[in-house]
Amino acid sequence: MSEKYTNILNTSYRLFAEKGFDQTSMSFIAKELGITKPAIYYYFSSKEKLIQTLFDYIIEEINFTNFFNHQEYTKENFMTKLTDDGVSMMNKQLQDPYYNKIMNEYYVLSTRNSYYAQALKKVLDEFLNGFVTLLQLARDYELLSEHEIQTKAEFLTIIVDGLDKYSNEEYSFDPTAIWAFSVKSIFQ
Repeated sequence: MSEKYTNILNTSYRLFAEKGFDQTSMSFIAKELGITKPAIYYYFSSKEKLIQTLFDYIIEEINFTNFFNHQEYTKENFMTKLTDDGVSMMNKQLQDPYYNKIMNEYYVLSTRNSYYAQALKKVLDEFLNGFVTLLQLARDYELLSEHEIQTKAEFLTIIVDGLDKYSNEEYSFDPTAIWAFSVKSIFQ
């Protein structure tokens, strides 16, 4: 990736988050970057292609395995590791002032465009499958019974999805406490 390509993606990320997709033109992005609009079109054939490329990059970044590596879990560290990995994931997202805003743009876009709806569903499915695998490992370590592993994995997935949507300055939720409580509750 060239530096200009990366700068276009980073600036677009910020502007789309601040102003929304509809209010951010390619001209505005070019002006913000100090380049010509054709320079953006050299890399992205349309605004829609830029939006999709940025989305694909974000989706890759929020992949389950980027946050939860089942090979690092032991019987001794399981609950602490699951809690810490979830908190680490949330902290990474909370440190990015644009993450929630741009994801809200993509959630709205997913109601009109099946590409985004299917990709967001795939992310949730990957989290669900990842949590099932982790909880089966906890069962193998005799930390959990077989009973309701699927339901517990669904619960963790819904918690992650909800915290992803509602952990920002508009809400006074404590995502760390909610996540820690959620993890603790599945082991009771």
